[in-house]
Amino acid sequence: MPDLEEVGEHASGQTGVGRGQSLVYTLPHTTESIVEFLTPALARIDPSAGGTQVVVVTRDTETALVISEETLRVSGPAGIEVVPITNAARASRLFKSRPVLAVAGTATELLALVRSSLLKLDTVRTVALAWADDIIEDGPESVTALEGLLGELSEAGRIVVARKLTPAVESLVERYARRARRVGPADMVMPQAPADYEMPIIKYVTVAGSARTSALRRLLDDLDPPSAVIVARDEAAATDASRILRTLGYHEDDESITVTRGYVGSVATHTVIFYQPPVTPAELHQISQAKPVQVVVVAAPGEVPWLRELASGRLAPLNLHGPERRAHDREEAVRQELRAVLARGLPTREVVALEPLLQEFDGTELAAAALYVLERERAQRRQAEANQAPAAKPRPADGERSRAGAGAAAGMIRLFVTIGTRDGVKVGDLMGIIAGEGGIPGDHVGKIDLQESHALVEVAEGDAASVIARVNGSMIKGRRVVVRGERDKEDRERAAGPRGRPERSGGSDRPRSDRPRSDRPRSDGPRGDRPPRRPGSSDRPTRGGPPRRDRDRS
Repeated sequence: MPDLEEVGEHASGQTGVGRGQSLVYTLPHTTESIVEFLTPALARIDPSAGGTQVVVVTRDTETALVISEETLRVSGPAGIEVVPITNAARASRLFKSRPVLAVAGTATELLALVRSSLLKLDTVRTVALAWADDIIEDGPESVTALEGLLGELSEAGRIVVARKLTPAVESLVERYARRARRVGPADMVMPQAPADYEMPIIKYVTVAGSARTSALRRLLDDLDPPSAVIVARDEAAATDASRILRTLGYHEDDESITVTRGYVGSVATHTVIFYQPPVTPAELHQISQAKPVQVVVVAAPGEVPWLRELASGRLAPLNLHGPERRAHDREEAVRQELRAVLARGLPTREVVALEPLLQEFDGTELAAAALYVLERERAQRRQAEANQAPAAKPRPADGERSRAGAGAAAGMIRLFVTIGTRDGVKVGDLMGIIAGEGGIPGDHVGKIDLQESHALVEVAEGDAASVIARVNGSMIKGRRVVVRGERDKEDRERAAGPRGRPERSGGSDRPRSDRPRSDRPRSDGPRGDRPPRRPGSSDRPTRGGPPRRDRDRS
């Protein structure tokens, strides 16, 4: 494994930990730190010896997956792999089917492998704790499992990695990695920022380690910066970022957005995007020379605490526009509902009830508290209705229609509204007018299907008549609208013929029940008075009265 050996020595300046030796690293929780502490240990693996030789203990399976991915990226397909233990059954099959030289997983999962004799104690050379402070913070169960695992693997060398050497970490080192060699933290010296520039608040987007490329694409779409520098810490990350830029249509000679390895430079730029989080304050603060307007970091969840320390608390999450826009639409619907209520005049009883509280609280605070109570009550009502919902009704036979109309949810009915997107209407506008003018709670309004020329709005069946009566003829966006039940509209369309006339079920334009009946009396009298049929005549009964020629003579 010469490549791993070279990378390991370059990363840490050490030759790695041997069997029975111990190292303590103070490193941030980043993918680059994985290379620094783990590569030397993997480089010492002897594939010909067989058995599991390196065990990496993590706080959760997500960290184990990141370690596996990062190791594969550095060593390549032909190198040593670190198998993540994410499922006990799958791990059992792997151990029985082929040699597993290195594993990563939680202390609980790894201890189970040891006690089931799948993970052999005599072959393990190194146990690495990544990160020890995270494992301790996870709670007593994780610490107990870790101590049990370290007790079983007493002969293996130790690598303890932590962001900070807290008293709890020092106690763990004293018990299980005594006389360990300490590898100090990275350089913490920060460059001098320009006197006329103040670093903006650092924004971050949390993603899984394997989803950085998709997060970068969404960032570039949402931010659309006039100029940007994407900072990558290694060649593989720089290649990924460059590929995303080409996918979005940027060319290599496009100077508006560039990819750099670590150093940003002093050329002014609008946005700096860290494709991987910075490791030291020096890395973060050197970008101040470019005087960016905004700084964004793509970070895995476990990297955020260290990033917060680097930013000295000046850190805030960045909400991408997709989820944020959906949340804004919901809030706008509530505001429209309130506007509709206020437009009809202040409700006197409610004003009297709230007036004494104005001596203690601001009006905005009272409104926020009332809105909180309203939303809570609505949530409880929806939950109660869901618990009491009747069993699903059988599907109607062909030709039949449910009362709610095709496609409406159970207990709801769809209303047809003669206004659509071409009139400049939004979902929030319809929500406000239906709930406000219709005088019904907002949670009684269901799905709103807004089309170009019309809209279909679901409301509770018991509220449909009230909404039609109150909203019909109202003005929305300067246009008077018509509201009717979708079933009524379908009935009229079905009743209209090809030229707009009612359909005919027979040859007459009038229904059969409306045709005039003949008042001419029958001449045959009661059935019992009919003359007997002649022999040989048909079994079919003859019509009453004499033959036609006899009637004509008379």
